[in-house]
Amino acid sequence: MRTPRRSRHRSAVVALVLALLIGPFVAWQGAQGGQTQPVSRLAPQGIVVVGDSISARYNDRPGDADQAWWSVTGRHFDASVRTYAQSGSGYLRPGHRCTGNRFIDRPDAFLGDAPSILIVEGGRNDWARCVRGVFQTSTDDEVRRAVSTYLGVLKTYLPSSTRIVVLGPPWGPLDRSDGVRVTRIIAAEARLHGMQFVSTRGALTADRVIDGIHPNRAGSLAIARRVIRALEKPAQPAV
Repeated sequence: MRTPRRSRHRSAVVALVLALLIGPFVAWQGAQGGQTQPVSRLAPQGIVVVGDSISARYNDRPGDADQAWWSVTGRHFDASVRTYAQSGSGYLRPGHRCTGNRFIDRPDAFLGDAPSILIVEGGRNDWARCVRGVFQTSTDDEVRRAVSTYLGVLKTYLPSSTRIVVLGPPWGPLDRSDGVRVTRIIAAEARLHGMQFVSTRGALTADRVIDGIHPNRAGSLAIARRVIRALEKPAQPAV
């Protein structure tokens, strides 16, 4: 049985119209959600950041004045980043003016699915400890015990495949003598635990902070550059 010529023509027209309508939609779908996201070669399991306000009060918006150092770093390596950061906190001191928690009180950072890289950013607040809600100057031994305990926990719970990076606390122009004291302790403990230590000395100069402590965009970029350079080097073997 022959199909009438007019019917065949109508079918061809309908097919053409459908192709014109559906084609762009399929292409748009692919551009929006069908494409495979690049997998980071450096950190296929992502990056975890544990930190203080230098991490907590900043965002993941590229080009924004408040884009975080960890955002710049993660995007540089096409890696997802999860943050466990709280303003005012540290190895020793609870955040939120003594009402929050310490690094060790955030078990989600080191339990569950292990990241490719875990970065500890902190120590700036550990010049003091909390005593009944009031800051009191910490001793070297108190800081050392807190840092050693936390790094020991990370080494215990994270697999050897996770690269642990300990940042020297990004320290602006204020209270520099405390900065030298706390940084020296953190550096020594990181090396004692066989972890990579990354110095941030000089990253937060007077023109890179907004209040003597917290980085402006230039300051966050300066921290990110230190971290990126360190991560581009081979991981140090644990000892």
